[in-house]
Amino acid sequence: MKNKWTQNLIVGTLFFGALSLVGYFTIISDSGPFARPGQQLLAFFPNADGIKIGSRVTILGVPSGRVVGIDLVGVDLQGNPVAENAAERVGQSVALTMELQRPILFYSNYQVSVKNESLLSGKIIAIDPGTSASEEKASRIEVFQVSARELSDQGQTALEHYFTGQSGAALRGEAVGDPLAALSELIDENRGNLKRTFDNIADITEKINTGKGTLGQLVNNDELHKNANTLVTDAQLVAKELRESLEDTREQAPVTSMIRAALTAF
Repeated sequence: MKNKWTQNLIVGTLFFGALSLVGYFTIISDSGPFARPGQQLLAFFPNADGIKIGSRVTILGVPSGRVVGIDLVGVDLQGNPVAENAAERVGQSVALTMELQRPILFYSNYQVSVKNESLLSGKIIAIDPGTSASEEKASRIEVFQVSARELSDQGQTALEHYFTGQSGAALRGEAVGDPLAALSELIDENRGNLKRTFDNIADITEKINTGKGTLGQLVNNDELHKNANTLVTDAQLVAKELRESLEDTREQAPVTSMIRAALTAF
C-alpha cells in the first residue's frame, strides 16, 4: 500500500511539474502575454501585407519580439513620416510598432524587411541591425526606442510618443516579394502558353495510348517489343564475340612478335 502511495506521489509531482513548465513558457516567459515589458521601436514600410498583431520579430534570425501595433501614417515628398494634419503630407505608409526584449544597437547599414518564414507559413519582421566592421565603415545611429512600461505610464502609444518630438529616428523597412504571389502572377501572365503546352502533352499521351507513331508502336505493339529485345540480344552477342576476339589477338601477339623477330634476323 505504501509503495502504491509513493508511486502516485511521484507521478503527480511529475505531472504538475510538467504543467508548470508549460505554463511558464507559454504565459510568463518573454514570448507570453504576461512577459515583462521590453523596448518598443517603430519601422515604416510601404505596405504591411501578411503582417498582423503578434507577428514574430527576429534579430539576425533569433526570435526577439513581436509586432504590437500597425498604423497608417502620412508621409512627405521625401517619404518621412508626418502628422495626419501636416500641410506637407502627400501620401501614406505603414508604421509597425515592435516590442523587443532588450535594446538593440543599430548601424547605418541596418536592414529591416518583411519576409516569409517559410514557403507556406506566415510572415515575420527580420531585422539586421548592421555592423561597423563592414567594408563601408558604417556608423552607429540613434534609433527611436522607448520602454513599454514608460508608454503605459504615460498612456501613449509608441507612434504618439514619436510625434511628440522625441529623439531618435524610426527605422525604414522593405517588403520582400511573396514567392507564392510571384508564382501566381507568372502563371497568370503565361496562361495561354501553359494551356497550349498541356494540350500538346495531352495530344502526345493520347497518340501513345492509341498506338500512333513510333513511340506509340513501341509501347503498344508486342511484336516491336520482341524485335527490340532480339536486337538488344544480338548486339550483346556481337559485343561478346568482339571482346573474345580482342582477347585472343592480345594472347597471340607475343608469339607473332617472336616469329617476326626470328625471320628478320635471318
